[in-house]
Amino acid sequence: MNSLSTAMPGETLAEAGERIRAACPISGATATDHECRDRHELITDALRVRGIQGGDRSWHTAQLADGHVVGVWADSVEEAELNLTVWWGERCHWVIPDPGCRVLQEYFPRGKRSAAEADARFRLGTPRKPRDRFAPADSLLDPLPTAGGELDGVGSGW
Repeated sequence: MNSLSTAMPGETLAEAGERIRAACPISGATATDHECRDRHELITDALRVRGIQGGDRSWHTAQLADGHVVGVWADSVEEAELNLTVWWGERCHWVIPDPGCRVLQEYFPRGKRSAAEADARFRLGTPRKPRDRFAPADSLLDPLPTAGGELDGVGSGW
C-alpha cells in the first residue's frame, strides 16, 4: 500500500472509495486474496474514521453514476457505497437498504441476470424505494432511446 491508503480529512465516501481503489489496484484479471484483504481493511478504516458502526448485515441496492444497477451485502449504507465505489470504480448515484431485493427485482424481474442484462444501464433518477410488488413501474425502467429514436441497447429492453 502507499500514501493513498491514509484517509484524507473531509473526503466524501465517493472520494474515499476512489482513493482506496487507487491505493490497492488489482494487478491481474481477478483480485487476489491479498488485494481483497487490503481493500477490505481500508474500507473498514474509512468507516471507523467516520464513526460509522455496522448494523444488521443486509442487501443494499444501488445505481452507479454510469447507470448500472448493482447490489452488495453490507452493514450500512455507507459501507455499501464504499464497497461499490471501490469494486466497480464508479460513484454511486443512490444506495438504499433493500433486504427483500424488491428494488433490484424491479430492474431485473427475472432474478438472475444474463451477461447482456448485467451490462444494462438505466436512466439516473431519484433514489428508489421498496414498494409493493404490484405497484406500477415508472419510466426509469424503460430503455434509453438514441437521438434517432431507436433503442441503444441500454436499459432493460427485453
